[in-house]
Amino acid sequence: MRLLYVGILVLIAIIIAYYVISAFILQQQAINKQSIYVHLQPGWESYPGNIVYEITNVWNRKDQVPLDSQTRIGLSKDANVDKVYSVHGKEYILVHHGNTNCHDVWEPHYARFGADTVRHHIEYVTGVQKSPDPNINMYRPIPSKQSAAEHDSKIRSGYSQFIPICTQKDTSSFDYSLRINDQSVGFDVYFVPSAQEQVNYDLDNGKFQHYVDGECFGKNYASFSGTCNNVGRQSGLLVAVPDTLNLPLTKIEIWLYEK
Repeated sequence: MRLLYVGILVLIAIIIAYYVISAFILQQQAINKQSIYVHLQPGWESYPGNIVYEITNVWNRKDQVPLDSQTRIGLSKDANVDKVYSVHGKEYILVHHGNTNCHDVWEPHYARFGADTVRHHIEYVTGVQKSPDPNINMYRPIPSKQSAAEHDSKIRSGYSQFIPICTQKDTSSFDYSLRINDQSVGFDVYFVPSAQEQVNYDLDNGKFQHYVDGECFGKNYASFSGTCNNVGRQSGLLVAVPDTLNLPLTKIEIWLYEK
């Protein structure tokens, strides 16, 4: 029995070592991580709820030289947001710090990467993940527990957020995945041509457009993955949630992988 345990530990160590090498030596893509925090004000049915978007962009970048600290701080200051906005007659505070607009490269901590590798393989074996590669999070589509009728009646008066892609190409293709930490509500996700589509969506002015080929959108999901091909450089994901959030902090995790 002891030999069996030792064998399992050795196998896990080999798997982790393989993916660490592939991530840090063989990986030719850049990684950008950022978070967006939203605090809903009185007037929202979901008040005093909060929403945090944790975003990982992985893209093909030719120049992967990390920014020096002063340049990074300067870019972050220019892109920082901490302001009160309004949509549907309801106010919210948007906080977006540490954003370098895809100019910087993030490198994972070795110990954290090893733990994430083990977690990913457990999720793959249990059917949560679609890919065995821990460098790629692609969660299987799971519809939310919210009825379609309730979801549709609340989604347009809810909150939407535009998430830009990172790319150096005029057109590109992306695998993407999202999940929310509350399956009692569902999100809608669309690959859209530009940030202007968030304005069109919120105004419900009939001008809203999104990519429709392949798996470029999904409605009322607790987790979703897809592939959207031939999107423009200004494209991104539009993620909408209804104004029926139940948790004090609703977390939406987003991964974008340039192909």
